Amino acid sequence: MWTCHEMPQVKVSPGFLLILGVLFWLDEGVGLLPWGLLACVLHELGHIVAAALFEGYVREISFTIVGAEMCLDYHKPLTYSQDSLVALAGPAINLLFGAIALAMGWQLAAALTLAVGVFNLLPVLPLDGGRVVYGLLAGRLDPDWAERLMTALSGCLVGALVGVGTVCAIHYANATLLLTALWLLAGVLRRGGEGS
Repeated sequence: MWTCHEMPQVKVSPGFLLILGVLFWLDEGVGLLPWGLLACVLHELGHIVAAALFEGYVREISFTIVGAEMCLDYHKPLTYSQDSLVALAGPAINLLFGAIALAMGWQLAAALTLAVGVFNLLPVLPLDGGRVVYGLLAGRLDPDWAERLMTALSGCLVGALVGVGTVCAIHYANATLLLTALWLLAGVLRRGGEGS
């Protein structure tokens, strides 16, 4: 059910504006920036529509140097399966649009949209895949144990991403994966700090 709420609080960091400017400058008419932004907007819209089905609404949107984070609130707590459905809605929209873009011959749009969807399915807690795995674990184990397991799993995967990102930054002069991995690491550490 759609209900009217206050406008969400929007936070934009200087780092986001800087990276947006750099990406615009580097794009040079290739089309990476518009397709990438469309992939991200579709992803978040998937979450918003799914959340609205469970009487959820957007409380806050933060734009940072590595993307957007959205905080959703609900009138009543979600079950683990409902939260998993909301989490999967973003990647599902990306995969659907990516398949459509591929069928239409829009290779760049398909690649970027599919990359956003697949990346968000990684089983790391700040990401959608981590929320789904946590929901599966918490439904079968004590939620505290599920949180500890997910923090350990997330830490291991993010550590591997930091390593691969460092190699990419050094050998290929591309720091995208490293920046994203560091953002994920900050999310894992923040969640670990909240749990202790």
